[in-house]
Amino acid sequence: MRLTTCQVLGVYLAVHDLGVAPVVLLEAPNHRYLPIFIGLYEAVSINNALNGPTPVRPLTHDLFNDTLLALETRLRDVRVDSIEDGVYYATMNLKTHLGDISIDCRPSDGIALAVRQKSPVILCDSILDDSAVSRDQLPELHDFIDYFG
Repeated sequence: MRLTTCQVLGVYLAVHDLGVAPVVLLEAPNHRYLPIFIGLYEAVSINNALNGPTPVRPLTHDLFNDTLLALETRLRDVRVDSIEDGVYYATMNLKTHLGDISIDCRPSDGIALAVRQKSPVILCDSILDDSAVSRDQLPELHDFIDYFG
């Protein structure tokens, strides 16, 4: 399985035929983009981790990250490894004192933790080949922070 590390560009609101929805936008080499539609809560969480503000009380992803750190566990990477019926699936790969552990997760939850731990987000090349688009093929995108910041 070939893998490609991508960059989390940010959270946006995508405008499409059915309305407006939050997306996290990933960029792979050669200007290939993967917009992943996510829930509002996950969008707020990822956006806060990338741009602030830091919440007064920990949100769920902050709590999970703090728990991992307290247990001396590091998020090695998040791999978006398959797509089924338009739904992406991912795996969190953790480095623990007991050894390496892989846990199934939603891509949005994995990305929310990855940006907090500055861990890589990795895409299987088969997903890039099947789902990545060029910049001009992206839906109309608006900055998330303009609406929810």
